[in-house]
Amino acid sequence: MGGGELYFQRCRWCQTAVFRRLLCPVCASTDLAWELSCGTGVIRHVLATGRSPGRQCALATINMNEGFWLCSRVIGVPPLTVRIGAPVCLTEGIESGPQALLFRLCEPPQPPWPPWPPWR
Repeated sequence: MGGGELYFQRCRWCQTAVFRRLLCPVCASTDLAWELSCGTGVIRHVLATGRSPGRQCALATINMNEGFWLCSRVIGVPPLTVRIGAPVCLTEGIESGPQALLFRLCEPPQPPWPPWPPWR
């Protein structure tokens, strides 16, 4: 992981996607291949932490689009505005280090415009 990229592992036996594991949790294989994640997912669980206004943050469990989950901080918005089901994107920030993962809320894809005329 580096330069705003997120890598995960996929079991070569059962194709299960995992994040930072030594064994596949499904078949217990050690034959895991590294893959690049697209960096988008959906919040599964969120916890707002910190009592002072300058130190508040949102810790979230995120279901990634490739099928694995991870825990990370959601930045850029007040912690109490982060909701379950919100789409998030991997981001690089001033606070990030070599092992830090930071996410921001991102807009869901817009549906295509309906064909014209709309009554068809």
